[in-house]
Amino acid sequence: MLAILATFGFLVPNGIFVYASMQADILRVALSNPIALMFIIEALFLMALFAWLIHRSGNKYPGWQAFIILSVLGSMTFSVPAYLYLASRRARKGGPTP
Repeated sequence: MLAILATFGFLVPNGIFVYASMQADILRVALSNPIALMFIIEALFLMALFAWLIHRSGNKYPGWQAFIILSVLGSMTFSVPAYLYLASRRARKGGPTP
């Protein structure tokens, strides 16, 4: 289920963002809109907060750096389920626990 959610998050919200960001007019309007800008700042803050929580939990795989990379590649709708999927896959294989 996590893999399905991550795929959905990568294709739908991230796909819409990538499509819209390729059009200079839409991107310029979004960045000049204070509400849209606040959502962008909130997403960056949540990314940093979740990365810090992952670091504090001591989870070494996939680690907080991987979460940042997943968040930059996609959206939070992609990175959270993808990270949880990677971590749970490692646990199912009997990998070391934090």
